[in-house]
Amino acid sequence: MLLIDVLHQLANELNVDISINTSQIDQKTVTYQVKDKYLFDVLDDLLNNTNLKVTLSDNQRALIVYENEAAAEEVVDAFQGSIRGAITDSETGEELMGVNVIIPSLNIGVASDANGMFVLDNVPAGEYRIEARFVGFTTVRRTVTVNDGEETTINFEMSISMSELDELVVTAFGVERERRSLGYSIQDVSAEDIGRAGSNNLLNALQGQVSGVQINRGGGGAGQGSQIFIRGFTSLDPSADNQPLFVVDGVPIDNSTIESAGRVRGMSNRAIDINPDDIESVSVLKSAPATALYGVRAANGAVIITTKRGQPGDVRVDFSHSVSREDIINTPNYQDVFGPGFGREDYNPNGFWPSWGMRISEAQQIDPDLQYFNNWENAMRTGIGINNSVSVSGGTESATFYTSISNSQNDGVIPNNDWDRTAIRVSGELFQGPLTIAASANYINSGGSRVPFVNFMERLSYWNVSADVNDWRFEDGRHKSDSVEGTGTGRNPVYDANTNTYVDNVNRIIGNVRASYQFSDWLSLDYLVGIDTYSDERTEIEPGPLGLENEFVWNAQGGFREETRINSRDLTSNIALNFNTDLSQDFGLSVRVGNDVFDRSTDFVRARGTGFVVPEFSHFSNATSLDIAQRLTQRRLIGVYADINIDWRDIVYLNITGRNDWTSTLPVENRSFFYPSVSLGYVFSDMFDTPEWLTYGKLRLSYAEVGKDAPPYSTQSVFVSPGIFPLGGQTGFTRGATIASPDLKPERTISNEVGLDFRFFDNRLGLDLTYYKANSKDMIIPVPVSNATGAAQFRTNAGEIENQGFEITVRANPVRSQNFQWNITSNFTTNRNEVVSIRDGVDAIFLGDISAYINRPFMQLVPGESYGAIWGTSYARFGADPDSRVLDKSLPVLIGENGFPVINSTPLIVGDATPDWTWNFLNQFDYRNWDFSFNIDVVYGVDKYNKLDQWDSAFGHTTKTLNREDYKVFDGVLADGSPNTQEVWLGIGVDPETGRNYGAGYHRNVYRIAVEQSVEDASYVKLRSIGLGYSLSQSVLENLPISRARASVTANNILLWTPFSQYDPEAFVSSGSNLIGLVDLAYPGTRSLVFSLNFSF
Repeated sequence: MLLIDVLHQLANELNVDISINTSQIDQKTVTYQVKDKYLFDVLDDLLNNTNLKVTLSDNQRALIVYENEAAAEEVVDAFQGSIRGAITDSETGEELMGVNVIIPSLNIGVASDANGMFVLDNVPAGEYRIEARFVGFTTVRRTVTVNDGEETTINFEMSISMSELDELVVTAFGVERERRSLGYSIQDVSAEDIGRAGSNNLLNALQGQVSGVQINRGGGGAGQGSQIFIRGFTSLDPSADNQPLFVVDGVPIDNSTIESAGRVRGMSNRAIDINPDDIESVSVLKSAPATALYGVRAANGAVIITTKRGQPGDVRVDFSHSVSREDIINTPNYQDVFGPGFGREDYNPNGFWPSWGMRISEAQQIDPDLQYFNNWENAMRTGIGINNSVSVSGGTESATFYTSISNSQNDGVIPNNDWDRTAIRVSGELFQGPLTIAASANYINSGGSRVPFVNFMERLSYWNVSADVNDWRFEDGRHKSDSVEGTGTGRNPVYDANTNTYVDNVNRIIGNVRASYQFSDWLSLDYLVGIDTYSDERTEIEPGPLGLENEFVWNAQGGFREETRINSRDLTSNIALNFNTDLSQDFGLSVRVGNDVFDRSTDFVRARGTGFVVPEFSHFSNATSLDIAQRLTQRRLIGVYADINIDWRDIVYLNITGRNDWTSTLPVENRSFFYPSVSLGYVFSDMFDTPEWLTYGKLRLSYAEVGKDAPPYSTQSVFVSPGIFPLGGQTGFTRGATIASPDLKPERTISNEVGLDFRFFDNRLGLDLTYYKANSKDMIIPVPVSNATGAAQFRTNAGEIENQGFEITVRANPVRSQNFQWNITSNFTTNRNEVVSIRDGVDAIFLGDISAYINRPFMQLVPGESYGAIWGTSYARFGADPDSRVLDKSLPVLIGENGFPVINSTPLIVGDATPDWTWNFLNQFDYRNWDFSFNIDVVYGVDKYNKLDQWDSAFGHTTKTLNREDYKVFDGVLADGSPNTQEVWLGIGVDPETGRNYGAGYHRNVYRIAVEQSVEDASYVKLRSIGLGYSLSQSVLENLPISRARASVTANNILLWTPFSQYDPEAFVSSGSNLIGLVDLAYPGTRSLVFSLNFSF
């Protein structure tokens, strides 16, 4: 029979088409029987003695018989088609750029261009499921049939996703997954939400937008750092970093805050280097199952930052400009009744006591020129910020690019405090068939002039209210001190701010190269190499005396110069093999296995020269003594991991992960450790008939173990060179204060989470509920040891800390029409933290304290108590349990024989800095071209020690001291339990009525000694932001050379309600500190008004 007839018969039996691109076989005959042979063996026999070849098409739908490769390509093209279409917003009709259009079964896709158009070429003929995916919009799935050699048109209309459950979210290692498939909690913040905050610090922009996340702003200093904690504290080590891992485009970056030794200056956290205008979205991974693949670095959660990329289409230019005005949000209540002196009959404008004298009105009769100055406000200034950013992006289907440059200039509210940032970013992607290559480089220069806010605010407390603090020097340049004549004994804070310099200059590069190769529709390989490196150069100069006659000299050392160099380098390498297939019609499987390498090196060098010989020559060669310190740390982490995902009918999703790490910071025998995670997502609403009002319902369950290694050089004791060396030309070393342990093993956190996600009334209302519990065990902590050992502490594995809490997120869309949208997001969080155990024989771990004149509040970790416990002295209570660690404020105060409360010098827990709960309420209104939004933050049930209250009460500044002329019977009981009836005077010196000498008085001798009195309720309600914007309509823009224009005004922290009497209840010691309950003399909190313009061309 004819060969061509045999081939057609085979094709018919195989149920495939056949294409013969040759005339050689038209009349060729064969005699052949097919029996127990493979298909291609049969074909090879049939085509024997010819120069013809045969193959199956890519989609396995056709037999192709050809003479040469060119002829085969013609046939392949005939069995391929293309898909073209447009993507628009279903509400506005606006074209959507950057939408990912993919065919999952073929693992191919393309992004829509600036006009919302897309083209998928070389698609094998057949029927496929095609998907359009875009962040913030509901994923649209359609079925499309591609015919041989034809172009198929399919358009998509996408609607904003209320549920966000079908949208893509960025998970560990930058892998995008549908939200509905996750068995753990994750929350996103979009570029629009970040931009509306109007902040140049990413952390501040995230405040109030994610449940389970606590972000504290250190104050209103320009460039001042913030800190972020996710679901509480997970370490008992006082020096441990409890903040999450930050990842930018797959590269872990440094977010540390390194303060200067001795004096806190409000240094920046390093995430502030990221330009918010470059950010596309932020995903916050809060649970161990979500972060387990990152290993030990993400034991405290992770913040995944995805930056903007270029999209195919015309070149696009985006420009933004903003100007901000900043002032103090909440000034403490200062009295303006009493002036300088000691006692109600004393007037001494040149003495030490700033406001314990006679009434100002009476003093003015003695000295008519006497004035009152509100120096707490006068010393401050209006802060100004200017931000400019421009980006250029575009590309084709085979290559895209994105480049941006931005500059931020900020002057703080304290004199001579400023901070600037310039950022340049370049990125691009190249698509060559199965190969995709992408690269990104980000250069940042940031820094400014810092002022030691503790010293600044402290010296304001000393300052005489009858002397203008802004009159800070004489004509010859000499320092004017705290008196009317400028010859007192107190140092002028404004003089220091303007003459003492502390400047930091950071140069940073964050970069990565990524490559992906698609071997087939089910197998691909990804590789990423990244770097985060920076140099932080700091110069501090205190010039010392000028050498002039009658000069006020504060520091007898004669000034100093200190240079600090911090060089940090992080290298990341990650390679992963991805397998994705359908096991059957019901089951799908995806597997990712990979290797992850992280290497960090940090070099710290400090040189300090003290005592200048020649005045006003602040050079090391002019110093009488020189001290140099250097510290080098290195750390390497190698991990292998597997991520397995199984889904059943898009209803049940099972995720199993495992990671094994090898770390350089643990002993050789304990360097390797494994930890697993498992999570389950069950969309029960797709399996059962549910009421019409229930649109969606999902159950989330997860379990995970996460390890954590030790700080570098914890397994061997080290020697250090004390500051007294070199001595007599000789260098010396002594053993460090910490004894290392050669038997350390990794910490381990066991985390459980259960949650429910609901969507009601066609996604108009959403409710997410989460309960979590995490126990961190085998903590690597320093425990105190006897001084006889020659050390202060021993580092070992011990202790356990527990966090558990609830998170509730409510999303609502009360109004949704063509011209008007109203969206609400509400986040509620409560977290309970407890130190479960430490170590046998160890009662407590000291976290730290702050100096507060006479009293000294501190924080320490004690089994059975909260991490946020505040300890200190208090008023003694009658009938108190001597074994209780917590002050019982319900008991009567014990009054002494002198009529004043008795001070209990045994420290007790006098407050807790862990909030009972937090609540955030965000509203977004869109009406035609107008948009309006506001964000309210509520924090309830949190205590903080207010050092400013203690300090200013001691010096008579606050309105609390206005009762100094009053008599009072303190409410309480005597030692025998009888009620107190003794009346005492609250002033200082001699009581004019009784002649009794009260010395320094109640406020200095009693009130300020009890830490309890300055521990205040720091609960607050804050209007975090409120903004109004207007965008020009498309009809107007058609006649202009721009495609988008928007103007907006945003007010941040504009209103505050709080019983806390310092500037801001969010303040803390430092963004690098765990002392969350102690508020030092911090930078004042600020409110700002931001005017912004945004254009696109």
